[in-house]
Amino acid sequence: MKKYILCVAAAMFVFFSASAVVSAKNLPKVSIAGSEYYMYEVKKGDSLYGIANRFGWNIDRLDELNPSLGNKLEKGAKVYYPVDIEERNDDISSEFTPPEVYPVIRHVVKKGDSVYSIAKMYGVSIDKIYLYNPSSKNMIRRGDVITIPQETEAINDGSSFLYYTIKDGDTLADIANGFNTSVEQLLRDNRGVSEDNFTSGDILRVSVNSNKDNTVMKEVDETRIARIETYKAEKNDTWETVSEKTGVEVEELLEANSGTSLKKNVQIAIPVIETTTVEKEIEPYDERENTLEGRRDIYKEVHMLEVGDSVSELSNSVSIALMIEDPLSKRDNEFTRGALLAIDRLKNASYPIRFKVLCDNKTQADSVKVAESILTQLEDFKPDMVVTTYEKNFPSWLAEYGEENGVEIVNSFDVKSELYMENPSMIHLLTPSAYFSEEVGEWAASNLGSYKLVLVGKEDAEDAFAESIIGRRDPASIIKRQLENLAETKLEEGGRYLFYCYPTSREDIQTIISAIDYLNENNPFTEIKVMGRPSWITVAESMKERFHKADIYFPSRFFFDHTSGQGKDFIAIYSAAYGHGPIRSFPTYAVAGYDIANFFIPGIASNDGDFNAAIPEGNEIQTPINLERVGNWGGFFNPSAYIIRYSPYGDIEKILIRR
Repeated sequence: MKKYILCVAAAMFVFFSASAVVSAKNLPKVSIAGSEYYMYEVKKGDSLYGIANRFGWNIDRLDELNPSLGNKLEKGAKVYYPVDIEERNDDISSEFTPPEVYPVIRHVVKKGDSVYSIAKMYGVSIDKIYLYNPSSKNMIRRGDVITIPQETEAINDGSSFLYYTIKDGDTLADIANGFNTSVEQLLRDNRGVSEDNFTSGDILRVSVNSNKDNTVMKEVDETRIARIETYKAEKNDTWETVSEKTGVEVEELLEANSGTSLKKNVQIAIPVIETTTVEKEIEPYDERENTLEGRRDIYKEVHMLEVGDSVSELSNSVSIALMIEDPLSKRDNEFTRGALLAIDRLKNASYPIRFKVLCDNKTQADSVKVAESILTQLEDFKPDMVVTTYEKNFPSWLAEYGEENGVEIVNSFDVKSELYMENPSMIHLLTPSAYFSEEVGEWAASNLGSYKLVLVGKEDAEDAFAESIIGRRDPASIIKRQLENLAETKLEEGGRYLFYCYPTSREDIQTIISAIDYLNENNPFTEIKVMGRPSWITVAESMKERFHKADIYFPSRFFFDHTSGQGKDFIAIYSAAYGHGPIRSFPTYAVAGYDIANFFIPGIASNDGDFNAAIPEGNEIQTPINLERVGNWGGFFNPSAYIIRYSPYGDIEKILIRR
């Protein structure tokens, strides 16, 4: 029975001891030597162990900090304990705690977006987009909202980005702090973002918890309270006399004894301060994040722009490297000649121009050595931009060089390359296929939407232009005709018809135009327009008269009209420089080289190499350039393209279509 009573008593003692632990956060705090301490005033019957047990404090640290108190505590004595230890014991509540669920991505579809491009942009599968957006299997249109869930576990373990929508009032520093990353990392993950274009509604990529991954061990000098002695005041003591006796500054005495009246026999705290070197795990923090000027300096470093006193002797020049694919090809020779004409035109500019031609020597079997040689030359030359002439298989090593060194890489001709979608240094100059077909479909709907649509020839599932045009029409209203019976098409008097033609061969185009001529002659009060495919540009010059008579339209990424004033002027200066006119091609490569150099060299001079800053509009004579970024973490593309019209009045209209 006695044993049972003792067990119950012991259990009750444990229960009451545990229940007696209270938070110290309600105790008064004092600041000593820059650190905060809880201050507890000893009451009758208190012991050091009892105080530690009551507040959940470490008894050894409490004893170490208050050595002069001894085993017997006097009523009214002051006991001190560091605030930071209490907070660390509360699971370090000030550290970032990842949420269990992140908000879904809500991507607003833009012109040119496809399910494929959206999936690639956010690093998810197409099937996942279809799963959460079933209607996207049919078609997505500009303004649609695509929902994509975010995988919390992948984000928190660092294997995936968080995608965050900027809200009103957000700042770069706030977002960095909120997700335990840095402003520098945000800017590296989002090369399209700066202090000047930070916009509510934009989406950012965020490396959550990246600060934790970048911690370093560092030795630092730390001033701390070694211990707190107790001094019993004597008659006539003042804070100054106590300071003289103890060697502790008056300010520190007052800090440690806040609210204490200095009277005889009053016990006051005497902090003993020491400086010691300790090794700490430090999370990176850049003090420049606190100021606008500092954040702009971080931005410049990320983009490898000139910062402060680091201005080099080359900073006032524009340096362009031209990377040609094949030095023996007429294409590359023509392109180079055109670029040199533009540089000659700019010879009186206020800035020097440095120009270097490099060659991808494909005759060498060792492609790795070729790449290494070119990269060494680029490292020595330090270009602001590299312009290329690859028409296919754009080299990924060159794109990587651009991203690592903050150098823009211009893809002049490779339409199929998708490097610009993920590499922030890539500039995709010819309108991407998905965007191009979307533009053509919208233009046809806006300008020829009232015309009945007639599809001519064998359907081609690969024709994205047809798909874009058809997708904006009522399927029941579409007429389909084959080449052999096209001339027999019954048209309403006074009606309006748009004939969209699948065929691309010269023979088939001639057959189509003959049938259109017949229909026009036999339906004088009916309006007929004909739209061909981009490849029709290759026969347009030789069939010019027939194109005009039939009122032919076709889309094109480029068009050099050698009969225009600009065209004649270019041919004249080219002929004067090289003794003959430019070679006719599609595109005209000499004009492409001229346009690109003429646009980018003054552009770099005007924006100091910062491609997030506006570039003044150029005066291109073949391909208009109007750069846009693919999201804040992708590269640039050029959305500008043409509808070319050979009108019945004998003129050629270059109808510019863009966002």
